[in-house]
Amino acid sequence: MNQRLAVPIWQRLDARCFQIAFLGSFLLLGALARDFAITPLQVALAFAAALATQAAWLWAQDLPGKNRWSGYLSALVSSLGLSILVRSEDLWVHPLLAALAMSSKFVLRAGPAGCRSHVFNPVNLAAFIAWAWLPGTWLSPGQWGSESLAALWFIALGGLVTQRVSRWDVSAVFLLTWGGLLAARLVWFGYAWEPGAGMWQQQIGNGAVLLFAFFMISDPMTTPQHPAARRAYAAAVALLAFVWQYGLYQPHGLIVALCGASLAAPLINRHWPQARFEWTQLTPDRAA
Repeated sequence: MNQRLAVPIWQRLDARCFQIAFLGSFLLLGALARDFAITPLQVALAFAAALATQAAWLWAQDLPGKNRWSGYLSALVSSLGLSILVRSEDLWVHPLLAALAMSSKFVLRAGPAGCRSHVFNPVNLAAFIAWAWLPGTWLSPGQWGSESLAALWFIALGGLVTQRVSRWDVSAVFLLTWGGLLAARLVWFGYAWEPGAGMWQQQIGNGAVLLFAFFMISDPMTTPQHPAARRAYAAAVALLAFVWQYGLYQPHGLIVALCGASLAAPLINRHWPQARFEWTQLTPDRAA
């Protein structure tokens, strides 16, 4: 029997398919139940721009993925992430950000020959640009609330994706570090168990934190490839975000910290070289 056919179909699927299914369901849930304040036209324009930009770069560089459906999965993931995080008063913002996000994968590349890749997670970069430079545009990271059902969805499906791409350790280290820092802050300020525990649960369990942990910082293309280095990287991002948000009292600490730390990943890969992650390697016996 063909060894590949003996493997369950869900294990043969590209991990990005699970990202698309989950992010899509969550966007739909938010639009229907939580009033995400984004119009269907904005979502459609984001998808159109992302797919068109991805296709333009693939065909311009004559890359193998230009004729394969797998070559366009990252565009769908990025479109969903943008639709979940970014809000704007104007129709041009989402397609512009989608085009910039996809172009960044082809233009902003660095690292040694064995693991050269794009520097920034596309959604993280687009979210940073939206917050920092585009008028009438803002990030809406907390619209899910902190309901346990939403957190369980993120942990279950996010954990599945990170396990499939061998980056579960990044998510775990980040969440442990971030959660520990938030708990230490509450203890430092002398909060009692109540309301301290409720505040901590809201801070660590909201959808934005879990989206960041499972779909941004765990991006296998933009985190350091060496296992120990990427765990230290995850802890450093959590610390930087904490200082930015609770030390300097600035917004969107996670987005800003990851955007800045991403510049260090190619240097880390150069000093601790490892073979670059490839989505096509994701078979059960070659998941690293």
